[in-house]
Amino acid sequence: MRLALGQVLYKQLRNAATTSEEKKEDKDSWVVVIQQNFELYNPSAYHTKLAKRSIYKWPNDLVVASDFIWYHTPQLASFGPYHHGKKHLQPMEHHKERALYRILKRSKASLSNFVNSLRQVEQELSDSYDDLDHQLSSYPFLKMMLLDGCFILELLLSDGQPNENSSDTYEPIFRTDGKLTNTVAFQDMLLLENQIPLLVLRKLLEVVERREIKDDAYLDCLICNFYEFKSMPIDRPGLHVLDVYRKCLIMDSTTEEQTTPSVGFIKSVFLQCEPWLYAISQGIKRILLAIPILVFRLLSKQISKPGNMRSAMRFHEAGIEFKKGNNSGLKISFDEKHGVLTLPYISIEDHTAAIYMNLMAFERMHPKIQNHEVTTYISFMDDLIDTAEDVSLLCSRGIVRNLLGSDEDAAKVFNKLGDGMTFTPDEELYEDLQSYVASDWNAARAYLKRNYFQNPWSILSLLAAIALLLLTFIQTLFSVLAVTKGK
Repeated sequence: MRLALGQVLYKQLRNAATTSEEKKEDKDSWVVVIQQNFELYNPSAYHTKLAKRSIYKWPNDLVVASDFIWYHTPQLASFGPYHHGKKHLQPMEHHKERALYRILKRSKASLSNFVNSLRQVEQELSDSYDDLDHQLSSYPFLKMMLLDGCFILELLLSDGQPNENSSDTYEPIFRTDGKLTNTVAFQDMLLLENQIPLLVLRKLLEVVERREIKDDAYLDCLICNFYEFKSMPIDRPGLHVLDVYRKCLIMDSTTEEQTTPSVGFIKSVFLQCEPWLYAISQGIKRILLAIPILVFRLLSKQISKPGNMRSAMRFHEAGIEFKKGNNSGLKISFDEKHGVLTLPYISIEDHTAAIYMNLMAFERMHPKIQNHEVTTYISFMDDLIDTAEDVSLLCSRGIVRNLLGSDEDAAKVFNKLGDGMTFTPDEELYEDLQSYVASDWNAARAYLKRNYFQNPWSILSLLAAIALLLLTFIQTLFSVLAVTKGK
């Protein structure tokens, strides 16, 4: 009995020791795994993979900061794998198949030609996506690229005119005036998570046109025309529709070289002397304007120096004039000499906030974008527009076109665009503006112009007051001189 009891105790102690050793090995197993991964780690492999990416998911902090889910979620059609298969997007799958059938019928090419063309670049297409589900097999991925690519291509090729077939008269999608075209184009095709590589469209076009296409110039023009941009060459190959839209938006179309015609001798001399004449005229203008400003300062309360002004109304009160830019992309410039701030034209619609939010998210996520032009522009406009009065002022200058219910709604659009975004302001522009509005001279001149030079009667009354003051001063001076001579 004692022997059996001893054997049981021995087995229990041995099992306990074995379990302890196994637990220790389990605790240290992660160390072994990390060591093995470290030995296999290749930094260049990560950067090579990163360089191939162009389509991203929204960062989680932006998803949390944004109150509107349609900023990053398609409403009618999914493009690419991130939102593919969602229930509310299924009705549009029928129209994707229709797009494929339309292209097949028009091109008279076989379906296998389209599939084989995409299969040749399948790996490159899958590498374009960040955080792609590895469980997605080849067959559904190629089918998705084919149907999505045909749908977008058929949209871009739509000319708004019905075909000879009378059934196209009621076409809801593949016409520029289709009932659903605008929603798909502006709310779904311009979402960061809802993109397919432009390479898909190029490979499909090669099959349709039966020739090799070496660049995306034709596709770039199709996308620019589709979104009513002026057709212009894109400096670098486009990655997807959102990328081409951004390039069209920020591109400066006024940088073309212009030849200067020859001028005569007298005109050339005048042009050389023009800077001096301008300086002299400005000096005379300052002298003439200094008199009423001096009188104004003597007769009225002291003007307080403007502080850290940013809103449009406060800039306007400080004497800054607003001017609409002319085909200069998103370029903002300030002429400190004349106090003129030039801003690009922008139309505020229901989809405006979603488009700019996705453009800024793309600039943040894509490592090859060095200059965040859209983010810088929105950063400035967010500071410039605080209230409905700011929107009203910019609308009156032709800079903003408000298609929303009220100016207050338009102001909320810009204020909402700042949620979760890391802005990159143009420090040089801010410094020039603050330097201008901090000037006593500019502040006094702006106040005088705003309160006394708005209509002829106020100007006449001010001139009369100045003349009366001068006459009083002259009369007093002569009286003093007469008393002095009498002594």
